[in-house]
Amino acid sequence: MAGPAVWRAYNQCLPGWARYQGANGPLQHVCNVAVMFASLWPAGQRRGMMVFTRGDTDMRLMLLALSLIATPLAAQQPAMTAPAGVAAPGYVANRPPLALLRLLPPPPEAGSTEEQADKFLYRQSRRGIGRPLWQQAVAQLSVTSPSFVKTLSCALGATLTPQTTPATMTLLRRAGADLARGVNAAKDFYKRPRPFTTDNGKACDPDAAVDGGKALGFAYPSGHSAVGWLWGLILADVRPERSAALLKFGKATGDLRIACRVHWASDVTGGRLMATALYQQIADAADYKADLLKAKAELSLAPVPEGCPAS
Repeated sequence: MAGPAVWRAYNQCLPGWARYQGANGPLQHVCNVAVMFASLWPAGQRRGMMVFTRGDTDMRLMLLALSLIATPLAAQQPAMTAPAGVAAPGYVANRPPLALLRLLPPPPEAGSTEEQADKFLYRQSRRGIGRPLWQQAVAQLSVTSPSFVKTLSCALGATLTPQTTPATMTLLRRAGADLARGVNAAKDFYKRPRPFTTDNGKACDPDAAVDGGKALGFAYPSGHSAVGWLWGLILADVRPERSAALLKFGKATGDLRIACRVHWASDVTGGRLMATALYQQIADAADYKADLLKAKAELSLAPVPEGCPAS
């Protein structure tokens, strides 16, 4: 059976509903997908320290759930060849974190034109508090959220589930393991404060109002922006005909972090830069090319998501 950490991830999906309906309730498939997305990130950090903290399910929890990628939640045996709770390596796992850190330029210097632009855009973002982009950002604070999963599935034109798209999930997870190391290294190295800490401003993430937002960690680069852009690039390799929609998804993932007021605009740009540079390295890996073929084959049979906005 899945361990307690996995059930915790499951219970954090659609709070309340999953707990009251149990593993066999009508929302089981939704929460299975939430746990699947929780499994895409390696251990050690939370949202602020890498990509997601607090309600997003911490990264250690996500790693423990990775055996669910190719199997239903209650599966008795993990489908991966790696031992339970141990992640398969990333595609450039041999690269030290410092080498990944070098993929990213430093954040704007104090007093620079770029920093002034960041501050201006942050001040302007006050106008969006409570408005549609703000609400979208709230709905996508976590990559385990049904909103995030649905938005990505719609961009891809295929419903992502642990049962029907395990190869695609493996592709994203392994690339995510590489990205996590690079983003973690950059956040720890630059230690850039979040924008709301400079003026005690309002942000769409509830953690921003608790203990100075410490649970969110450092700002540069934006992990959400990096993962959205990297997944967009990778899934565009899988389905080139969906490239425009997938890159739109990737860009929007970062833009919502500005609307949420938890990142400077240059944090979001930095996330995309790191993701692009990392993608160029990953794309040359033989393992990536092999996994890409598997993902292409399974997505040709994946169901089309319902209820997507007209493109």
